[in-house]
Amino acid sequence: MEKAAVIADIIDVSKSIDGHSFTFEWLLESLRSNNTVYQRKHGCRSVKAVTVKDISGGKGFASNVLRCVLTFLDSVNDSDSYSTILKIPFFNTFNKNQKIDKFIDLHNFECDFYETLQPIVEAPTPKVYKTVRWFPDGGEGCIHMEDLSAKGKTISYFENLNLSQVKCVIQHLAKIHKRILCANPNLWKGKYLKNQESFVDFLDMFDPIIEPFLKKCKIEGKN
Repeated sequence: MEKAAVIADIIDVSKSIDGHSFTFEWLLESLRSNNTVYQRKHGCRSVKAVTVKDISGGKGFASNVLRCVLTFLDSVNDSDSYSTILKIPFFNTFNKNQKIDKFIDLHNFECDFYETLQPIVEAPTPKVYKTVRWFPDGGEGCIHMEDLSAKGKTISYFENLNLSQVKCVIQHLAKIHKRILCANPNLWKGKYLKNQESFVDFLDMFDPIIEPFLKKCKIEGKN
């Protein structure tokens, strides 16, 4: 995909993003190389600043979800900006000596989905611009994707889905299964079996959060 011509950016592109190994230069290169919307609307604009915020709020499973908001030298107001997402896996809140390989597998399986299966499933999924695999030697992984803030939300513990929403989810899941089963078996057959029991390996890590969760629900001591 051809990159749009750009002028010099004002920011220090060598600066790391929220302390990770990825830099603003890496982010801008990904946007300008892989994101057609960014190319069309902002490809020739000089970036003045990038504001980074972790929006996972504890809801990202073993990942930092970073919203990166780019403003430009010629931005006319605060809303004249572009927002994109970096999902970077981590395990520093868990025992670093246990199940590291499982966390790595989860991230790399997710990369596999976006690289191989997303193009054929025809289901609502975020646009992914670039994936970087996670390696045991410490090389960080990353998934660079579109910001879905304007298209949806993550429901809280206390929100429910209505019947129509449940039916919609089931319809999409059925379509995903159908599309994959009808695809070339070489794309998927036998490749993801190891991942089917992944969450079983992580059950014990939820023990420390059960009591705080019950207190937050105000049902402590109730059956």
